[in-house]
Amino acid sequence: MQTDDPRQIELLARIREGIDNALAVVGEIDRRLLACSNRLRVDPSDDTFTALSSEISNLDAFVALVQEVRNGIAHLASRPVPADAFASLEKSLSLFQQMQAAMEGKDWITLADLIQYELSPLLADGEKDLSGVRDLLARS
Repeated sequence: MQTDDPRQIELLARIREGIDNALAVVGEIDRRLLACSNRLRVDPSDDTFTALSSEISNLDAFVALVQEVRNGIAHLASRPVPADAFASLEKSLSLFQQMQAAMEGKDWITLADLIQYELSPLLADGEKDLSGVRDLLARS
């Protein structure tokens, strides 16, 4: 993106910063959620739910950050990023609904399975998406 518009330059800098911040935390969020998943299978105690609640809050902040990055990209004068660059984010809504239903039903094994077999791969895909967007922005 070659532009002399200081607002566009600042926007691009903030988008890159947001992507870097998201990439810095996604692996740790995934690791901690997987640990919660393992704990849910054997120890559905208050400590487990406190840890899970904390990681769900972190996940929520991560998703919000990625959404802001996506919104910022939509405001770039030159859009070097394809519309489907955040495809993994689109898949998250139904998964989060399934996770919520499992929590409401106190079905801890299903919740643990959703975290391990659905959410963890989704986060890995999201990390790849973000890295790809970062690379596209670096070339523009």
